[in-house]
Amino acid sequence: MVSKIKLTNFRKFKNLELDIDKDIVVLHGDNAVGKSTILEAISLITNGKSPWANTDEYISTDQEEETPFCRIEITTKEDGEEKTYSYYKTNSRRILKINDKNTPIKKFFEETASTIFNPEKIEILMISPSKRREFLDEIISTLDYEYVEILKQFRKVLKQRNAYLKKLSKQFYDKGIIARNDPQLNFWTNEFLKSAEKIQEMRERLSKRIATKKLKVEYIKSNGDIALEDALENSKKRDIATGYTNVGPHRDDWELINGMNIKKYGSRGEKRLSIGKLIFEVQKIMKKELGYYPILLLDDIASELDKKNTAEIFKPEILNKQQTFITIIDYKNLPKEVVKNAQLIDLN
Repeated sequence: MVSKIKLTNFRKFKNLELDIDKDIVVLHGDNAVGKSTILEAISLITNGKSPWANTDEYISTDQEEETPFCRIEITTKEDGEEKTYSYYKTNSRRILKINDKNTPIKKFFEETASTIFNPEKIEILMISPSKRREFLDEIISTLDYEYVEILKQFRKVLKQRNAYLKKLSKQFYDKGIIARNDPQLNFWTNEFLKSAEKIQEMRERLSKRIATKKLKVEYIKSNGDIALEDALENSKKRDIATGYTNVGPHRDDWELINGMNIKKYGSRGEKRLSIGKLIFEVQKIMKKELGYYPILLLDDIASELDKKNTAEIFKPEILNKQQTFITIIDYKNLPKEVVKNAQLIDLN
């Protein structure tokens, strides 16, 4: 479990040090005191990615150093053994260390993991498919670092194929000609298939693993039941006309079924609860694959739930499986059993 957190030049925290002594930690206080910032730091050092920022905007600019930097450190304690993980970041460099020794990125993130559940996660049922695809990709990337490389390669090839399609599209609109068998397009299509089929296969496999008797994730391929290679061939004229690849993992989606299509027919409360259950199922899969439960980060979830659903999400038998960090304005809005067993940290 995490026993210490240190933040330096991370968003509003010039220097912050927290000693942690329980498996359930409640960070409470007014809005804008930095509750979510602490969860962001934990996510960054355990997953390599901020849940909110795609850039280095979390590096505080209010510092005198010539090269602005931030540092996150967490100390863990398991069976009497302590380890310190350090994440140092400037705008151009990232240095990862375990026990003060430089550590390759793959090894560093193999040893740590976290899962965040926040209001944005609740919204994934109602917003763009790209966010739903990203949800699956984040889980698979944590389970299998090779998937990160497959995704990188896929995005690179997709960009190249689209660039060539745009070139063909211009020719089509200028001259009214579509080449039946363009060698360069065939090359990029074959390269596309190498990673695209792996991504679809791995996403579909995860979707089936998440399923329970009551909860089902239905993965929807943009190519339907047709082989992706055949779907690309069928879509060739359309791709050239639009200058874009219209089928593949980047166009796939998934739906959550809990006796009904939750997105279409579920109430807001049912959607929130279903996403919570989905995330808890993911935690179980992580435990099987990684050998430990990732840290669970519950950010401002109680504000999104009524009393009944709050009790359902914050069941002690769920929270006690892993170390859990909870943010909330007033801890008294949490179930009494949770508060009784938690370390309360007032950030006001």
